[in-house]
Amino acid sequence: MALMTAEQYRESLRDGRQVWVSGEKVEDVATHPALKPMVDAIARIYDMHHDPKTRDLMTYTREDGTLGARTYQVPTTKEELRARRLMTTAILDDICPTIDRFGDETVTPLFVLANRKELLDKYDERYHKNAVAWIERLQRDNLFMTSGNTDVKGDRSKQPWQQDDLDMNTRVVRETPEGVIIRGAKFETGAPYGHVAFIKPTVGYWCEENRDFAIACVLKLNAPGVRHICRRRLSGNNTDLNSFENPLAARFDELDTLIVFDDVLIPWEDVLICRHHELAAYIRSDFSRWSAQAFLVRSQAKAELLVGAALLNAEQAGTLNMPPVRSKIAQLMAYKATIDGFLLGAEEACQTTESGFVMPNQQIQNAGRVYCSMNYGKMVDLLRDLVGGTPVMLPDEAMLRSPETRADVEKFFRVGNYDAETRLRVMSLVHDLTASAYAGRATSYSMFAETPVFAQEGALFASFEKDKAVNRAKEMAGLPVS
Repeated sequence: MALMTAEQYRESLRDGRQVWVSGEKVEDVATHPALKPMVDAIARIYDMHHDPKTRDLMTYTREDGTLGARTYQVPTTKEELRARRLMTTAILDDICPTIDRFGDETVTPLFVLANRKELLDKYDERYHKNAVAWIERLQRDNLFMTSGNTDVKGDRSKQPWQQDDLDMNTRVVRETPEGVIIRGAKFETGAPYGHVAFIKPTVGYWCEENRDFAIACVLKLNAPGVRHICRRRLSGNNTDLNSFENPLAARFDELDTLIVFDDVLIPWEDVLICRHHELAAYIRSDFSRWSAQAFLVRSQAKAELLVGAALLNAEQAGTLNMPPVRSKIAQLMAYKATIDGFLLGAEEACQTTESGFVMPNQQIQNAGRVYCSMNYGKMVDLLRDLVGGTPVMLPDEAMLRSPETRADVEKFFRVGNYDAETRLRVMSLVHDLTASAYAGRATSYSMFAETPVFAQEGALFASFEKDKAVNRAKEMAGLPVS
């Protein structure tokens, strides 16, 4: 079967899924004004698999000779690892450098499970078989897989099993001959317009009492009992944003969702971990092995956009040759170039896994994601400092077009050879990067999407070559080297 097309993708979303936006049930996800912009963006990705200009980046030939979606290809060589990076870069270049969820990173926990056959088979031989089967299906059918990672959690001072309402963390209610019944909820990006979601085990202290919360599975997003409760729209009043005034928010708002599981049946062929809390504890620490590469590529694209916006503003404002301005822009450039170094270094020094897959160098990659998560907000502050307060004092497009106000807007927002419309378009982009609701969400996403920074730091600590560093210090101190 040929890979899904854009129109087939849109049609596939008319599958009875239960989605609510602003208190109203959505009749058609593909055409609802709050969801259509991102549906169209994802549809373009499907088109890229068939476009002669991008087809080779987006696809590969599977062992059976059929065409597969590269998004879901497990890398077994450095060249295949590089191809994943180039594919993600092509998507961000073609659509928007600030979008985050389109499948390439959310599938990677399946790579981890496919890699850990010996470990998984100790608990249940179905786990590894199910993971491999899902990877093959995704490669063949090119479904859009999103994730289900963050639980509501409830009272953070209590463990999942201690909550007054156990549904605050996703859990197994019971097992049946057909599968497992789960209850709870997860926050996720892209769920209303995805096909399936990889549900990750709840994060907690992995003791026997928490075993019901050790569930990993593939969830069909139109399954009975699944409800999508979308967050409020960035406009704040359920109105459509203007793409002139909000060039990013109007077209690329990835409407985050609370996915509610109301006694949802997960067939056994879709179950990946069930009530094995020791396995959940061990395997979750591996989940960033490939996903962090996608996070770094996204961070690289956002960094380049920040540099471009800063340069555009300085050129229009006539400040590009001022040393203090160049200094701040150079800091933005250094941020982007440093991410380049992490990405390329982790790729060049890639490692071979237990099952012969190829993953980025974990020490370099983990350092990169800590760096990006800690510094994106600082770079946004730099751009805000460069541009000043103008982005929060802009007239709307109607003021520019109105015969009664146009002359004033054109006079006072013109800068040198740049007319008011050109200047307002750049300022509106800067507003969406630094001062809008979209900017606030993007900054929060950069801080928490790859888990909080302290957890990333823990992964870096675990993957760092500590013995080598200690031996170097011992040698310099005149102590015996172990």
